Amino acid sequence: MYLSAIFLRIVAITLLLTNSAFSQDSVITESEHPVYKDGKLTIPRVDTDLQAGNFQDATFFFDRATNAWQLLDYRETLLIPGQSPYLDTVEAIVTDSIPVQVFLKISGNLPTPCSRFGQINQRLKINKFEVTMHVASSLLSTSCIQVLEPFVKIIPLEVFGLSAGTYEYSVNGEYSGTFSLTTNNTFPIN
Repeated sequence: MYLSAIFLRIVAITLLLTNSAFSQDSVITESEHPVYKDGKLTIPRVDTDLQAGNFQDATFFFDRATNAWQLLDYRETLLIPGQSPYLDTVEAIVTDSIPVQVFLKISGNLPTPCSRFGQINQRLKINKFEVTMHVASSLLSTSCIQVLEPFVKIIPLEVFGLSAGTYEYSVNGEYSGTFSLTTNNTFPIN
């Protein structure tokens, strides 16, 4: 009995300290698109002029008595220092393929080893990609060691169909750079 109690404690401590339980590819919402289910409409992301994905998981219910949608719940996800990932480098990788693919390789640190990525949003405004990376709180955050957790994240930019030209990017409003498309980015027509 005594040995099994010690074994269970060791397993519990190991699970609390192991980072592999939290995937960087986690997504908070069930879908990237609005979903209507059981009389509720859930919109995973609402952009504002301030930022892409400023509001997330907005839930509405259609009230037949008033013939109007009622807002049930939402999350405001402003980027707040200390609650966002700490970014060290952002590198644009442009492939030689046709059509061209563009990836942002982002290196930095999460606030704790128990942190994980929430939604990662992007939008194109004129010729600038605005990328926002959110950190989701972990259920174990109160018992998590308070040290930074390094990460490398690869984010594909939605460049298919864009015209030739120079495009800018920014990540969380901090890091910015440019890349160029030398031709219109579509499939070649024979």
